[in-house]
Amino acid sequence: MQLSTSGSKSRVGVVAALAGLTLLVSGCGGGSSAGGSTAKKLVYFMAPNTTPTRYIQQDGPDFKKALEALDPTIDVKFVNAAGSSDTQLAQANSAIAAGAKALVVVAADPNTSAGLLQAAQQANIPVIGYENPPIKGAMYAQVVFDPKSVGEQQATYFAAQVASGALGSTPVKVARLFGNKGDVYTTDMLAGQNQILDPLIQAGTIKVVCQDYVKDWAPTAAQTATEQCLTKTQNKVDAFLGFYDGITAGTIAALKGKNVTIPVYGGQNPELTGLQYMLTGDQQDDVLKAFSVEAEAAAKITLAAIQKQQPPADLVKATVNNGAVDVPTAKLPSTLIHLDKGVDPGTAVQKAVDLGIFTWKQICTGPAAATATCKAKVG
Repeated sequence: MQLSTSGSKSRVGVVAALAGLTLLVSGCGGGSSAGGSTAKKLVYFMAPNTTPTRYIQQDGPDFKKALEALDPTIDVKFVNAAGSSDTQLAQANSAIAAGAKALVVVAADPNTSAGLLQAAQQANIPVIGYENPPIKGAMYAQVVFDPKSVGEQQATYFAAQVASGALGSTPVKVARLFGNKGDVYTTDMLAGQNQILDPLIQAGTIKVVCQDYVKDWAPTAAQTATEQCLTKTQNKVDAFLGFYDGITAGTIAALKGKNVTIPVYGGQNPELTGLQYMLTGDQQDDVLKAFSVEAEAAAKITLAAIQKQQPPADLVKATVNNGAVDVPTAKLPSTLIHLDKGVDPGTAVQKAVDLGIFTWKQICTGPAAATATCKAKVG
């Protein structure tokens, strides 16, 4: 799927504008044209919180740019639920009252998102699920980076490391930290990981010494879970396997706090921290997602919903049951990068730059600033 990526410079101004809880990106509800006043079509992009940062800093601005390019009569309004399903439901009701033509929703908590879908259905407003969608209700369609495939990619690389002996003799003692319990994304990612790892666990090649779900995918929750695992095992862990860069960041923070060196795997949904920790050698891999590709796909799907057409057949090729209905789904491909012994880690991270996810200037800050790669890239 070849879709263009938006430039990082264009994101900067939009990011600054998104600092508040709710804000209007373009004039809400009305505008002017050469022929006089013209009513605008409102679309709401509903972010779950500020973790992951991508929905505020990248997906939202990219979605706005793509949708308004497809139809300049559309205005995009952004709201941020601050991690609360109650807040997100109230925001949805406000959007419906304001005359929204569609809601694009990253669920604050999918487990308690059915009320939002019910409210939208009663108002006959199409909902497009985005990456971590609402569940247990009707939706027009949803777009995700295939979570089962992401889990498979992570586990396949991890299994190869086990087989190579890079993690020591078997059984390799592994601590696993999953995403938010009950999320469709967590469930499907776990299925993907388990498809690869279960045979190794059953064979005694891998021994799981700790495992836990990480509430809201939060780095602080991951740090606490890691600390508890280190205490439980007396630091006898050969590797940590996570689900997402925020989780791996929490694990790395715990390891540094305990002055313990244990390899960390399982990055995805790349954040600056994940790519930075790859450059420092603290994180071994990452699954890249071109956020602008997902945003542009969502824009095309949203436009079709507003025009009361079927979801675009070139994008929406699958269905996923969300506990109530089979939802037409666009599943996007992702790319795994990893460190190779003796190879500059910048070789792997360059792929994230090539996809337009971050620039070297953005990456080469914080823990990565003093690395040899960053000195060569930005001075």
